[in-house]
Amino acid sequence: MTRTGFYIRLAISLAIDVADMTFGRLLFPVLWEEVVGAGALVLLWGPAGLAYLWEIADVTEQIDAFVPTATLIGLYVGWRKGLLPIGGRQP
Repeated sequence: MTRTGFYIRLAISLAIDVADMTFGRLLFPVLWEEVVGAGALVLLWGPAGLAYLWEIADVTEQIDAFVPTATLIGLYVGWRKGLLPIGGRQP
């Protein structure tokens, strides 16, 4: 993954979080929105994207909307691969 590709994926992760903060607070699309989001994050970030499924545990959809899980997953993967300017494995 190139640095440009990383930032494009990070922008998509941020868009998923924004959608979760707005549309995800409704009680009806809870399960499908979380499963689709997790699937998209697995495609973007690999197995680390499965961490997004923790949001299913919040049945009220009020708490997890304020935790930018998708963005945090992207930042973690970028940090581990050394694509961020701080820490991580250097290429």
